Amino acid sequence: MKNLLLTYTLFSFCLNLTAQEILNGNLNSNCTGNGFTAPSCVHNWFASHGTPLVQGNINKNTWASLTVNEENLEGIFTNYEFHSGKNYQISFKVKITTTINGIDKIISGANVRATNNLTSNFNTENPVLPNDSELIWSKNITKNTPDWETISISFTPKKNYNQLWFYINANATQRVSQEKYSQFEIDDIKITTSGQKKTNITEKTEHNVTAMSNSHRSSDYIFPETVQKNDFINVRISSGEISEIWVTDLAGNVFKTEFRVLSKNYINFQLRKDLYEGNYIVKAIKKDGTIISKNITIK
Repeated sequence: MKNLLLTYTLFSFCLNLTAQEILNGNLNSNCTGNGFTAPSCVHNWFASHGTPLVQGNINKNTWASLTVNEENLEGIFTNYEFHSGKNYQISFKVKITTTINGIDKIISGANVRATNNLTSNFNTENPVLPNDSELIWSKNITKNTPDWETISISFTPKKNYNQLWFYINANATQRVSQEKYSQFEIDDIKITTSGQKKTNITEKTEHNVTAMSNSHRSSDYIFPETVQKNDFINVRISSGEISEIWVTDLAGNVFKTEFRVLSKNYINFQLRKDLYEGNYIVKAIKKDGTIISKNITIK
């Protein structure tokens, strides 16, 4: 038993040293144009708001383009696990185009954040910053950068986050006129880790191994808890474990829902259009019969 537990510990330690990969950091897409809306043409990337575009040639290279103008504000996100106290080296390419200047009394900005609980949303207004988020990088857009520029940042989060968010915003004392815009283009996103937390290799007792299992099980969750009709719900869970998704109203009516695998640790599903405003229970049923559930409110 001791040898088995020690082997388990060594295996867990080695896994801990393996850096998590960001999926599709090159933003490869099987379409151009409005490619981030559901179902996304850009694997593992989604629109957080607005209608961000895919630019380029699908046979050569594609990238994301986020715009602020009279009618639109845009952002994209992907699922990525940031752990508190761990150092991350983040790099990406950016290109800026703008027709806005100081005379317009408009400040537009390109931003990158670590955050939680984003879902696909096509609202075109300035995004409401989640309570749980940290700014990774930000730049006021004041002039064009016609060539691609590589940005490299060292980031150590103060809390745990599960998403990486790129977005463009505007702080205006007057409305953006029709001919004015700023564009934030992004490509080749990479994340590496360093400065890992110190981990001691110790022999675990059977009790400790059980505690670890319970902790892992409690990390499965469903978000967000407040949504609108036809919104998307995310479930953080090993995608190979999931069997069914149920949405239940307070009268006990059950609506079985198809889900989509986003990655090995995430799935999502879209709420039915015919669900009324009110309170519901989302149940993610695993293949072993266990259930995770969450109360949600449709507004």
